[in-house]
Amino acid sequence: MVVKTDVLIIGGGPAGSYLARYLVKNGFNGDVMLIDKKSVIYAPIICGELLPSEDLLKPWINRDLYEVLLTTLRETLRREFIVNEIKWLRLVINDRDIARMPFRTYVIDKAALIRGVLEDAINGGAKVHFGVTAIKCMVKDDGYECLVHDKDGGEYVINTKALVGADAYPSIVDLSLGITNGFSAEDLIIATSSRARGKYVDNEAVIIMDPGIAPGGFAWVFPRGDGTHNIGVGVRNNIAWRGDNPLNYHMLFINRYGLEGIQRSVLMKTLPIGGLLNKYGVNNAYLIGDAVGSVIPTNGAGINPAMITAHLLGESLMHGSNYPALMDRLLRPLMNRMVMFRRAGDPLLMSRNAMETALRVSSGLMASSIYEATLSSMRVSTFVKFLIGNLLIRLISSFA
Repeated sequence: MVVKTDVLIIGGGPAGSYLARYLVKNGFNGDVMLIDKKSVIYAPIICGELLPSEDLLKPWINRDLYEVLLTTLRETLRREFIVNEIKWLRLVINDRDIARMPFRTYVIDKAALIRGVLEDAINGGAKVHFGVTAIKCMVKDDGYECLVHDKDGGEYVINTKALVGADAYPSIVDLSLGITNGFSAEDLIIATSSRARGKYVDNEAVIIMDPGIAPGGFAWVFPRGDGTHNIGVGVRNNIAWRGDNPLNYHMLFINRYGLEGIQRSVLMKTLPIGGLLNKYGVNNAYLIGDAVGSVIPTNGAGINPAMITAHLLGESLMHGSNYPALMDRLLRPLMNRMVMFRRAGDPLLMSRNAMETALRVSSGLMASSIYEATLSSMRVSTFVKFLIGNLLIRLISSFA
């Protein structure tokens, strides 16, 4: 069987669902189809489920990017999707409380948000199919052909004029067509995610930086306001599988920080933290969301950056503008800056002794730098701060 469409989106997460919605809501002249290998719309969720408030990032990022961010928030985030409001960020380094800073964010029901976006897309005429896995895609005439399997064991082909990989990293679209150079192990995080109980303040998000628990990354506790918390650990890929199971870091975190797991299983996925990939697509095949590397390298945020890439591609498909040019102008400057910040801090993220030495030298500088990196700051003052911090890190690392 052969099915035809004008746009095929592979992946129904934040990026894919938003793109489908954007196209049909803005009067795209053609058929839009979205497929996802998950059998349930939308589960499981492997995410901290944290979103910024409208004003949180406004002072820290450039105006044009902020306007796109604001659009994605206003088009997707409804009051019923918010499960808790966070006011503070508590930073813990090597078992010690370092700082408590303003951090107005929302813990959301990500599955409900995505279902809401998909419902808008379906009501606008998009064809959405879950339980369908893309096996391989290839160039076919003036478009693309993808072989897919559905959950009932059927196999068929989808022909499309435009093809979009929104299926996390690495995308089947990228793997099939060889679009990008991919990421090295150092630029990937293995992230775990689960629900837990523990004695944490409802309006306070907690980030824990401790190379003994989360080498190359950090652990987090995001309260849901009902006595339960979203928790997880990010471990650098080149360390995660080094004779150990990444889930062991998760269990170590739970035991050390007084948490009690309430799920039967811990979920796990790979996140890119190396910035945007070297290409965003080829001809009429495109990458968005995690598939193009849109996760913020300094904080692991992926929902809004994914929607931003989808918004920029939607604008390009609708109006004939240049997707790579929009990405390079609006998103790449921030991503490149955050990659630089992350790599500057890598020596500390990899060594508990180096982290401890840095704390003794200047805990205030560390706390301020981490806070501004968490907010994706593009301020010149933040850049200068990281230059100074990088010099200190190199000096500290030589003695650690």
